[in-house]
Amino acid sequence: MTQTQKKVLTTLLLALSFQFSKAASFEKYFAKLMKFEGNGYGIHQAVWGNKLFTKNEAYSIHKKFYWDKYHADLFKSQAVAEVFIDHIINAGEGKESVNIKAFEAILGVEQNGVLSREDIKVANRISIPEKIINPFVNYRLFYYQSRKNYHKYPGWTRRAKSFMIIDKDGCSLADCLILPKMLIKVEVNECLELFDDELLVRK
Repeated sequence: MTQTQKKVLTTLLLALSFQFSKAASFEKYFAKLMKFEGNGYGIHQAVWGNKLFTKNEAYSIHKKFYWDKYHADLFKSQAVAEVFIDHIINAGEGKESVNIKAFEAILGVEQNGVLSREDIKVANRISIPEKIINPFVNYRLFYYQSRKNYHKYPGWTRRAKSFMIIDKDGCSLADCLILPKMLIKVEVNECLELFDDELLVRK
């Protein structure tokens, strides 16, 4: 191999390592997920089988059927990937994929309930993660409060709020609720303006 070829190869390897270092990581999220889920590892036996699952089995299930299925490793922001995947693991896609459509509504893409690679590219072009994360946290709270058994599970609220990004003054950027079209008849223009203008709102 010539010196020139070595230099080209080194440059390519550095570029690839830089690209992957900026990608979201399931390994980083899994530790947080285990704190939320506790002894059961978040594996619903009615779905996955009536047995005791090991932590390694839980890792494989969550990665294959959630993280990988929704292309989470393509997110540049670890926090954006986590807030979305965590809700899908905790609550599922929802009726008519409402939870995915809510995420798509925040991104401003077609609300078809199928998070595509193109949708994630749009998310990656939003340079401030709070513009995605905080509205989606608010949607999660809205969704949980709409459940009949909401009051039996206060951990749902704590779990969702743990993803909210707050600044040193106790303010959160784009702290508003954006709903998918299937849940509203009229767009909430005030909320959309707040989202676009990147205003700080005191909670």
